[in-house]
Amino acid sequence: MATAIFVAGPTSIYVNVGAGYVELGLTDNDNLPQVSYSDNIHEIKTVASGATPEEMVVQNTSATITVTLVKWDASVLTSLQVRQRGAAYTSTVGRLLVGDSGTFGVQIDPATAGKTGYTFGRCYLMGDAIAHSQFGNVEQRMGLTFRAIPDGSNLLAASYTS
Repeated sequence: MATAIFVAGPTSIYVNVGAGYVELGLTDNDNLPQVSYSDNIHEIKTVASGATPEEMVVQNTSATITVTLVKWDASVLTSLQVRQRGAAYTSTVGRLLVGDSGTFGVQIDPATAGKTGYTFGRCYLMGDAIAHSQFGNVEQRMGLTFRAIPDGSNLLAASYTS
């Protein structure tokens, strides 16, 4: 039975590029963060089972974090690009993200006290991850898409109460 309505309200997004968590930006009530979890499943097929898997093995879980910021710190965003790509507006081709410290932490921190926040310790920007929109006479938006993978202790995320 459903027992409560959950409203996080505007949310701050923090990132850790190596020196602790710093604020990247803020969402608003019209653009709240979204987290989608995906189980990585390997299907085992045999002659007896045909095209239907006889067994399936869970090979870990990842998450996709989508945020649209209405206010952000451009220097912190640049530091994310440098951490992952090796430079702000170019890329170091062949760079290993996990082995070469190219990942970073993402924290979703609801502004409303008593709400659940999440910390993802190992994230990277996905392809087409940065969408800077609404140029003109309205406030701009910054859309970001992160992929979170388990850290060295196999922890995908930790929750806490704001």
